Amino acid sequence: MWYLITVLSGFSFATADALSKKESRYMSSIHLAWVREAFALPFLLPILFFIDIPKLDAVFWIAMIICVGMDLVTTILYMKAIKIAPLSLTIPYMGLTPIFTMIISYFVLGETTSVLGILGIALISVGAYILQIDRAKYGFFEPIKAIFKNKGSLYMLIVSMAYAITANIGKVAIQHSSPLFMCIIYFTLLAIAFQPIVIISKGRHHYKLEKRYSQKLMIGFAMALMAVSHFTAISMINVAYMISIKRISLLFAILYGWLFFKEQNIKERLFGGVIIIIGAAVIAIA
Repeated sequence: MWYLITVLSGFSFATADALSKKESRYMSSIHLAWVREAFALPFLLPILFFIDIPKLDAVFWIAMIICVGMDLVTTILYMKAIKIAPLSLTIPYMGLTPIFTMIISYFVLGETTSVLGILGIALISVGAYILQIDRAKYGFFEPIKAIFKNKGSLYMLIVSMAYAITANIGKVAIQHSSPLFMCIIYFTLLAIAFQPIVIISKGRHHYKLEKRYSQKLMIGFAMALMAVSHFTAISMINVAYMISIKRISLLFAILYGWLFFKEQNIKERLFGGVIIIIGAAVIAIA
């Protein structure tokens, strides 16, 4: 069951990304980041009437503050990435999260990497190289350099690093509350935290946020479905397993990029994406 719920989470996430990219023509990255959180609330808040409200302790609130603080930055970078670069070239870099998770575990927890772990890292690295394989005609190292030259890819690389941290901290918050309650509070706090930034930036950009409500609600629904399925699945299984399977979202994102945005080099990016997912799965079982 956790596997199916995780796949649903990945599909919903990719759908939210595709809808967000379409909507990015009408607003800045900051406003788009706020829309993804705020417009999910109409679908999330009613759930509070149907679940038990857990007793909360200091650990829960500390974990939430850390997650919300980090995600204020990463969500904006995420939106900037999909706004300025192809979905098929940016989203797959989220598959690098397991590598960063292993590195963090080594320095923080002293956990060493097995042979399978090293194999997984190698596969993910090869997959990331293939994503930019069209640059290889200019030199062997050009696909690697392209990651840092392309701002969209670089932003997503930073987001991937941050997600390696917040995925584990988020599970701590779940353990001190409940999956659905944590999900709802997280989105509520993030939307509130974004509000002052949105108000300040709205004066500069003159965006009409009251327009195109149906499109924003579609993004919100996809994000709400992603969040509920994400936090439900992560409470059922090891974080590494869940995050690795959720990375199937990058394949959905590549297909969305091809179907709706006519992006190029899709075969190479699909191949690279599949290798990244295999590598992430190998790390999960290492």
